[in-house]
Amino acid sequence: MSISTLRDRVRSELTSFAWDQWAQMGVFAPSERRDQWAADPEALLLFSFEIGRDDPRLFDEVLDWMLTNERLVSVQRLRNLSTDDDRDLAEAALAWVARDGPSARFKAPAGTRKQGGDPKPLFRTVAQQVRHPDDVFLSFGLLKPETPPSRKSRPPDTEKPINFAFRLRNLFGLGSRAEVVRYLLTFSETAVPAQSIAEAAGYAKRNVNETLNALVASRTVTTFEVGNERRYLLNRALWDQLLELQPGARPTYRDWPRLLSALRHLTRWLEDGRLDELSPYMLGSEARTLMDELGSSFASAGVLLSATPSAQGEEYWTVFEESIERTLSALTHGWV
Repeated sequence: MSISTLRDRVRSELTSFAWDQWAQMGVFAPSERRDQWAADPEALLLFSFEIGRDDPRLFDEVLDWMLTNERLVSVQRLRNLSTDDDRDLAEAALAWVARDGPSARFKAPAGTRKQGGDPKPLFRTVAQQVRHPDDVFLSFGLLKPETPPSRKSRPPDTEKPINFAFRLRNLFGLGSRAEVVRYLLTFSETAVPAQSIAEAAGYAKRNVNETLNALVASRTVTTFEVGNERRYLLNRALWDQLLELQPGARPTYRDWPRLLSALRHLTRWLEDGRLDELSPYMLGSEARTLMDELGSSFASAGVLLSATPSAQGEEYWTVFEESIERTLSALTHGWV
């Protein structure tokens, strides 16, 4: 498979995945899917901002969803999960909501807007000339056509497993408590260390420790030591009763922050036009370097990649293709 063919396939599959997720979360779009996993709202937003650069309608509808559901979005967590490559796009989206919405939480911090320099096209699939650029995105150095909100988005249906995070945010509010409880309820293991909880929660370890101490003091979470490590768990049966979850219907956990971050990185790598000029050997070598960097993130999310340590150069390209196919299959069909 050529690099251009693989690029188109990944672009198509990831765009379809994003649409299917948001359709279950309140974006105006058809979908027959009903995923059992709990979505991670901020990780999915960052993913969709990048993937939406290949689908302007998806990008605009996600902005519309944010405007409709701004009270359910954790701005702090979105920033915590952002990498340097995400920053301008994420801040531009937040500032766009702040312009058209009532919440001051979404306003950009001082010094984040661009001063001077030529703006870059936001979308990769439309003509680069933008006659009427959006002023907010332009202030972040991004050329985006000005489009009004569609006003078609709806609040997420919290009875759906995918929207479990929003149900807990309605119960606990925005902040680390909702994320800690979501992880403790949905992760495959019942007793987990604070470090793992903090990484999943998307907040500083100090904040998560404070939340855990408060939950332990309230007797809703139990803690004990295993060796030198302190672990935490809650009584899932009691929480199932409280939340009226049917047996076997509790949403499942996926390590969306790591997985979707890796997929954003993969997307940006594939969109690099320089790759089209490389020899098969150099292309395979760069693909191996990429997967050496991203492999642990895919593995932590439960995606089993092709393992062929001896493959080098051009031989590795086939291994790379197989790994990408396994990742796309996990998104489409779920994890086994």
